[in-house]
Amino acid sequence: MTSSTPTTLGVASPSVVLLVEDNAIIAMNTEALLLDLGIADVRIAATVAEALALIDTMQFDLGILDLKLGDGEDSLPVADGLVEDGVAIVFASGLGEEAGLPASFGPVPMLKKPYGFDDLERIIRPA
Repeated sequence: MTSSTPTTLGVASPSVVLLVEDNAIIAMNTEALLLDLGIADVRIAATVAEALALIDTMQFDLGILDLKLGDGEDSLPVADGLVEDGVAIVFASGLGEEAGLPASFGPVPMLKKPYGFDDLERIIRPA
């Protein structure tokens, strides 16, 4: 697997996606792309606290997590929470595979920024 061609997650038609992204423009663009791909509900969180609050109140089918967030945060606590709930995850980073992902998350796909419709489609709609 390379960062430019992430593998699919094996999620059959996810309908509710948690998007953790601290850059508002990237978040809005990704939300629009996901809606174009047929996702019914995209919830955006810019911080770990916002994401964890959403996890406590909603059930997600998929999490797309910017690995490095503002103020030195990373999305690993969110990833842990989603994985505990049996939710498939994918990380996103401008650093790609050099982002320093812990070995425990090794098999998780990594979207290299900037990513687009085709990259998301490969994850959302397995061939």
